[in-house]
Amino acid sequence: MNNNNRTLFRLLVLPFLVALLLPYTAKVWMFDHNLSRLYYLMVTSLMTFGLIPIFYKLGIIMNITDKPGGRHIHQRITPRTGGIAIIITFTITLNLVADPPREFTGLFYASAIIATTGIIDDIKHIPAILKLCAQILATIILINFGIVLSFFPNHIIGHSFSIILTFLWVLGITNAYNCLDGLDGLAAGVAILILFFYIIIATVMVADKFMAIVGLILLGAISGFLPYNFRFKKRALIFLGDAGSTFIGFMLAALSIYGSWGTNKSVDLAIPVLLLGVPIADMIMTTITRIRDGKVKSLRQWLEYGGNDHFHHRLLNIGFTPGNSVIIIWIITVVMGLLTLLLKQGDQPEAIIATLIALILFSLIISLMLFEDRMEHRR
Repeated sequence: MNNNNRTLFRLLVLPFLVALLLPYTAKVWMFDHNLSRLYYLMVTSLMTFGLIPIFYKLGIIMNITDKPGGRHIHQRITPRTGGIAIIITFTITLNLVADPPREFTGLFYASAIIATTGIIDDIKHIPAILKLCAQILATIILINFGIVLSFFPNHIIGHSFSIILTFLWVLGITNAYNCLDGLDGLAAGVAILILFFYIIIATVMVADKFMAIVGLILLGAISGFLPYNFRFKKRALIFLGDAGSTFIGFMLAALSIYGSWGTNKSVDLAIPVLLLGVPIADMIMTTITRIRDGKVKSLRQWLEYGGNDHFHHRLLNIGFTPGNSVIIIWIITVVMGLLTLLLKQGDQPEAIIATLIALILFSLIISLMLFEDRMEHRR
């Protein structure tokens, strides 16, 4: 950066100061005028946007960076401290929520464990098995505070199945989303889109106030980060890091099983699967191909393996630019989101149509991955 750009970049801290003042100057007025959601969105987006320059500089000073080469496609040293700004914003704003339900406490403690583990991992890499243990502990906290899949019959066998599926869901989505963070704007953009549909469902269709608030806080926090991470015809200034990607993945997994929004009809259980369709399909296919090719032979190898065989990598390999690859996955996520609205609001015929369209999309994603896999083996 030249001197003028450095000065301008430092001035971007000002929105953080504005966000700190908003709780004291605007909260009561905005709440009295039914603008509480706008308030949360303003505070979180401004706070993250203003924090990023601070953590950009901190990442450079402490050498918390990703360097070119290996799996990385960027061409210059880039700080991976953007996720810390999102975590700080989320934590501060979550504590501004008045009269939260009991589940809020569990969500706060569980997300704090994920965030702390991710930050330590970004600063000094820790073994994958320790990160898995932290995720298991965080999931136990979620379950103890009532955030659990709850569509089985209410007896000991049904309860046991609910707990097992909750572990599989939360751990699977958390790690799948971490793998999605491979192109500028990909993980952050997809999360914003997913949260947008979460909020619509929570606000309009099931009136789950607190799920909507948590979703809005996280959406705002990520929105403040996105302009630095996805820049038109320019490379990202800063990355999410493992702290950001695992935190976002964990929160998306937790929100998808939070509250009672999916208990009205059994078909609603497909909604989080559709919204998270890209990372789910990606995780399933990469796991299958890696086991088939003998690249992973144990859980530890699966956790530690980092390859260029994910869906976004395959889009690059067949000729799409990084920006186009990101936009393609965003569009797929939007289509999946629209299908979830049809699934949630419609009757049986609409639900069948939405499910069939989703299956076609899943099939196309998997077919594309298999096609690129065959082409790779022929080279």
